[in-house]
Amino acid sequence: MNGQRHATVVAAATLALTLTPLIGIFEGLGWIFPVMLTIALIATAGSLMRAAGRGQGLQTLAMGATLVVILTLGFGDGTGLLFLVPLPATFEHWGVLAQEGVGAIIVNSPPVEATGGIMFLTVVGVGVVAILHDMFVVGLRTPALAGLTLLTMYLVPVSVAPEATAWFWFILPAVAYLWILGDDNLKRVSAFGHRFTGAGQLVGRSFPSPMARTARWSAAGFIAVALAVLAVVPVNTSGLIDNVADGIEGGESYGLGDVNPWAQLSGSLTRPEAVDVLRVTTDDPSPRYLRMHVLDELTSDGFAPNEYNGTQNLDELPEPEGDMYTAQIENLQLEAPVVPVYGSPNGLDIDGDWRVDPDTGVIVGDGSDMGDVDEYTLQYSEPAPDAETLAAAGGMSSDDERWTPNTEHPDVPELTDIVADATAGATTVHEKVLAVQRFLSVSNGFRYSLETIDAGNDEAVLDFLETKQGYCQQYAATMAWMLREADVAARVVVGLSQGSRVDANQWVLTSHDYHAWVEVYYDGPGWVTFDPTPAASVPGSVSFPWSNEPSDAVDPETEPSENEVPTDDPSAPETDASGQTIPPEGGASEGPSADAGAESDGGAALPFHPGWLSLLLLLAVPFLPVLWRGALRKRRLNPRNLTAATAWDEAMDLALDYGVSIPDSYTPRQAAGVLATAAPSAREAAKALGSAMALYRYSPRGADPAGLADALRDLHTALDKTSPTQARYRAMFWPASLVAKVGAGRAEQSARLSRRSARTTDRVRSALRRRRRSNNRDKPGVTGRA
Repeated sequence: MNGQRHATVVAAATLALTLTPLIGIFEGLGWIFPVMLTIALIATAGSLMRAAGRGQGLQTLAMGATLVVILTLGFGDGTGLLFLVPLPATFEHWGVLAQEGVGAIIVNSPPVEATGGIMFLTVVGVGVVAILHDMFVVGLRTPALAGLTLLTMYLVPVSVAPEATAWFWFILPAVAYLWILGDDNLKRVSAFGHRFTGAGQLVGRSFPSPMARTARWSAAGFIAVALAVLAVVPVNTSGLIDNVADGIEGGESYGLGDVNPWAQLSGSLTRPEAVDVLRVTTDDPSPRYLRMHVLDELTSDGFAPNEYNGTQNLDELPEPEGDMYTAQIENLQLEAPVVPVYGSPNGLDIDGDWRVDPDTGVIVGDGSDMGDVDEYTLQYSEPAPDAETLAAAGGMSSDDERWTPNTEHPDVPELTDIVADATAGATTVHEKVLAVQRFLSVSNGFRYSLETIDAGNDEAVLDFLETKQGYCQQYAATMAWMLREADVAARVVVGLSQGSRVDANQWVLTSHDYHAWVEVYYDGPGWVTFDPTPAASVPGSVSFPWSNEPSDAVDPETEPSENEVPTDDPSAPETDASGQTIPPEGGASEGPSADAGAESDGGAALPFHPGWLSLLLLLAVPFLPVLWRGALRKRRLNPRNLTAATAWDEAMDLALDYGVSIPDSYTPRQAAGVLATAAPSAREAAKALGSAMALYRYSPRGADPAGLADALRDLHTALDKTSPTQARYRAMFWPASLVAKVGAGRAEQSARLSRRSARTTDRVRSALRRRRRSNNRDKPGVTGRA
């Protein structure tokens, strides 16, 4: 096995060692085979190209092509040509998988099943890192940069789910990095020739270096200290995906464990395929919405839930009002730190430690999560105020301690003007609510669409009011914000809609049933639900009779159920006898709405945020030396800085970059001769540079820099053309002249420190040295000096 093959095996093995943190991310070990196969095939492709004598460019191209073939074969769903060559349909399928994977990452918490979109994103990420890792370790022989790829493979799972990865997984990436550095150092030392011991005995390559023992102990000590520091230093951080998802929704941490309400909502609605979340069996003939999160804190970043301080025991749930219902709820795939509940809960039988927030009615876990709950039983009532009662009721008193938290809002002059126009003439709370609801209606040009920015901040609200296009998040956040502008206490609620009826008393709620609506406070009735989102666009939507004008309300005596009263909204769907939405002709919609599905052309667009660009910084690292070297060359060739000396410095750096050896003892004319031999087509340019430098050194008149910039460009071009491919890439991505400058700078700094230390030591010794006493101090010396 030659040196390059050995380095290829080392690169692949060290990258495989760094994948161990993925054990805490995936369920089981089924992910190991496809990931390891990807690393092995990419390494084999690079090794074969190197064996054929091809340069780094073709090596990288071959490894990239191998990754594409792996993705087509494993994730192409049979759309590729001969299952190996991707076609346009293959790329479309990959886009769907990528969307599914991002949605699953946002919504689910580890461990997750190693299938579908998450596995696709994993193989893509590992493949790209494997290509860069092989290029650093073998192609460019820059093993120090391999630390970036190893760090990436370690940090991604740790950042996504820090609680699912153990601290000791850090040991294997550290050992892998030391293995790469040690192997490369052994090869470089062996290149000098035979090895001898201090006694002059010839030894083989595997004989340990006298410093190997010290290096091993130093490395072990460093790892031990690092782990000890990590073990004792308190940390309080969240995962990278959590931070990015929070950045999409406003950049805050909501104190709700691992689920962000906005991220859970948008991630669920944009899933390509619906996933069953809950199964509800209830004696309620037409259940309404399941409440989960209450977002009552409004800043310029949008609505967010509070910290739920001051929670109470579940036995302090409020007394029931009206008819009581019982719901048996089976958890299929829901993971959240809050319990979904109907209406006003009166009793809850659930495993775990749960408490209720008296201000919002949210039942939040005290260290418990819905992921640990299989099923629970809920007793609840559904208050149903009529429109006349709300029309006569006032709002929340300004003396109420809840007034400020539920009415405060950022000052947005543009929104203030819009609210003033929309609520002109409205004097009561109910009139303002109905005015804002009419303003956001279909009749005013607003329409439902998932193709919008996932945020509720001031800019997104103004954008929604301008484009009149959004989904439940935009509708709910905008209505609540507008009501607060009109001095009406309002908040946003995130949960699940009615879902789909299975039989007479059973309902199934899927990931496409996540929904957001508004609650408005009335003096007497309390918090009342309003849903501004067009009903035809929300699967399992429920109509609320009190959201109509009082004069249009239907007599309660003539209505069999408060949930089945039709509204005047032209977008309201038809309902059956129980209030369940009747699907449109042609079958049920495939997504959150048929219209939204048609507009999104088969799937919602992948959410984008500048926070994701931080993940691309790794790809920019190999180009930093290129930019540094180019900036140095540009500065030297600047007419204001150009002299024979700067031109000669650039020529010597070019020689160093392209591996042209020029001894330091050579004169400028001798060095120019070596350059002319290395680049025959630039003979005249090399001669001109050497002559200019000789004049600069020895002539009192100096040298004229005219034409030296063109000579350097000719020399650069000639050296690049005559050098092997590998040398060209090394000169571009890892210029030896930069390495030499960094080394020289460090050596000079070390020398300065040594000189300062020596001077300080001499001063201390002089100050402490006692004056010598002479036996002849009372007699004159031979020289006449005392």
